[in-house]
Amino acid sequence: MHLKFYLIALLLIGGTAQAQNYKFGKVSKEEVQETAHPTNKDADAAILYKKQYTFYEYNSNTGFALITKYHYRIKLYNEDGFDWATVNLNSYINGSDDEKIYGIKGYTYNLEGDQLVEEKLRKDEIFDEEVSKYRKAVKFTMPSLKPGSVIEYEYEKSSPFLTSLDDTELQTTIPIKKIEVKVEIPEFFGFVSHYNQLASLFVPVTQTSEPFNMHAQSTNYLQKVYTIAKEDIPALKEEVYVDYLDNYAARIKWELQYTKFPNQPMEYFSHTWDDVSKSIYDEGGYATELRKSNFFKDDIDGVLAEAANPEEKLILIYNFVKSKIAWNDYIGYTAENGIRKAYKEGTGNTGDINLLLTAMLRYAGLQAYPVLLSTKSNGVPVFPTRSGFNYVIVGVQLGEQIILLDATDKNAAPGELPDRARNWQGRIIQDDGKSDWVYLLPNYKSSKWDYLNFQITEDLKIKGKCTGVYNRLAAKNHRDKYRGINQDNYIEMLQEGKGDILISALTKENEHQIGSDIKEIYQFEIHNGVEAIGDKLYINPLLFLAEDENPFKAEERTYPIYLNYPMKYGSTVNIMVPKGYKVESLPESAMVKMNEDGANFKYIISQSANFLRIETSIDLNKSIYACSDYEYLKKLFR
Repeated sequence: MHLKFYLIALLLIGGTAQAQNYKFGKVSKEEVQETAHPTNKDADAAILYKKQYTFYEYNSNTGFALITKYHYRIKLYNEDGFDWATVNLNSYINGSDDEKIYGIKGYTYNLEGDQLVEEKLRKDEIFDEEVSKYRKAVKFTMPSLKPGSVIEYEYEKSSPFLTSLDDTELQTTIPIKKIEVKVEIPEFFGFVSHYNQLASLFVPVTQTSEPFNMHAQSTNYLQKVYTIAKEDIPALKEEVYVDYLDNYAARIKWELQYTKFPNQPMEYFSHTWDDVSKSIYDEGGYATELRKSNFFKDDIDGVLAEAANPEEKLILIYNFVKSKIAWNDYIGYTAENGIRKAYKEGTGNTGDINLLLTAMLRYAGLQAYPVLLSTKSNGVPVFPTRSGFNYVIVGVQLGEQIILLDATDKNAAPGELPDRARNWQGRIIQDDGKSDWVYLLPNYKSSKWDYLNFQITEDLKIKGKCTGVYNRLAAKNHRDKYRGINQDNYIEMLQEGKGDILISALTKENEHQIGSDIKEIYQFEIHNGVEAIGDKLYINPLLFLAEDENPFKAEERTYPIYLNYPMKYGSTVNIMVPKGYKVESLPESAMVKMNEDGANFKYIISQSANFLRIETSIDLNKSIYACSDYEYLKKLFR
């Protein structure tokens, strides 16, 4: 009996000796020697260990503080993984209250010969940065990086904002070997946890109640304890046409429903979306700001002198605000400087500019209202909370239609929003505080049409003319992408990916007329567009307009297919058959439908005398396609 017990004890000790030690500073040679992730060979880096411990600390003099301790151990497989060694820690400021980051400690581990060596992160390699009025950051890059390095760092964050818990992030763009999370919340704070419904991965959370002694002279209180221990969490899958990949990560959001402190009444914070909208309208100063007009009255009267109808009033005021006020790159749903100051100084955040626009439109007699939304990087709001919104635009009721406006974007016409703001739904707020959802994605179709006319010369070059027409959001994207680029550089960019081509005689129409179609025309000459075999010539009739490959290659799809806006791509190609040749074979015409309203593709080819004509179009009728549509889209593009 004693012998058996002794052998079992040895086995247990031996097993423990082989287990990975995740205590800070206990990086092993095996971790540094690993050359690739065991299950994701393409991973540039991996989180070997992540630990997060969040709790409320009580001080008899200052009261509660919200503390979170973090510990990361990360493997860098190659130089592309070095990005994970640059760390940016953000914290929030509100008036005299601010979050503090401290206790930063870090090491980089490498092998020199057979020896494991460590390089310490020095204090002079840690930098503080004022990001904005509301944000500050601590930044550092780990030292002595090599392919194969393991980096390890830890830090603490103290927050006076007791009713706001940061999201608990459980997944990222690299795999996680092991994660441990513990969140302790005193019974005085009634939080409820929300698991991200968009995530394809589920990580179980254990919840218990435990007694806790506040300090030596205090009575016990109960706290809710949430724990997570999970191994082998896969990386977020990189896929084409995703709105914002992080939106699909496994995470927990925390919603405060009530507070109940000793000898004090219970205070409720749980809201409906109407409650959230009304509280922002009231506390955000909307009612006050939107009543102001004296400081711009004379200017707007002059702007509207020639306006004949509400549509003209809208366009004139919208263009006036865009020309008068510059966006300072700060987002927010309140007027940070106030609309009067923003108007005087000519600069402001999104709240300043779009609330000013709302006030001016109302002064002109239009039904204009603030529309609250969440930018793509802020996620998709899934439960009623003020933090679910971080941006404001304008909605104008014209007849049965609501026209959305954002005057922070110089290239946006009425009804067009910048990409950052086209995020599912927004909340339009009426004067009485009532609100309703408004769809932010466009319900109209944009288009890009190309017209090619070309011929094959005697020396087997292709010479021709291309006319391209960009419509609606396709025109806006063109302006966004190429704003400020001179013509020579633009021609170089235009020639990329088109083979041995020379583009000349470029002209553009309406490039700076916001809301108008852009038309560009150029001559081209291609040296390698014809393949001669014997007495036969082979060409790709669409030349550089043809798709090189199917963008949908994966066997299956994890996330919705986000195309940003409904789009139609079309082309008409006219080819002059060279003298002395005749057409031997043509591709077959084709018409393919994905389903009744999803997407369709058309390819029609015809011949008349010595001319060939090819017409192609692909209609993508939705901004977003469900995962269940993926196989149809894949076959359509194939």
